[in-house]
Amino acid sequence: MAYSTYLQVRAITDTDITDAEITDLIVESDAYLDALLDTGSLSATILQLLSRLYTSFRCMLKDPNARSIGGYSENRAETLRLMKAEFEMLTGVLGGGGISFVAACEELS
Repeated sequence: MAYSTYLQVRAITDTDITDAEITDLIVESDAYLDALLDTGSLSATILQLLSRLYTSFRCMLKDPNARSIGGYSENRAETLRLMKAEFEMLTGVLGGGGISFVAACEELS
């Protein structure tokens, strides 16, 4: 199940990207979060926030006419900078001051 929905992304980003395209970006963003962080240890609220924020950032990169709303600046360059900074701050905090990678290994015989 996705961490966020296209409606939650649309609540903070005004874009012409279709709902289906946003949903695809959410799937990719959530996969990125799973690879980046130990998502099993995070609350649903934090996962939703990260998914919504990172997907919104990607929507703005994909749609040159996209504008952000919901507390962010209407200046596109400033909005992208703020979104990126917030995402990096959150992933840094959640990763214990740095990015946490989850790795699994088996003993080789």
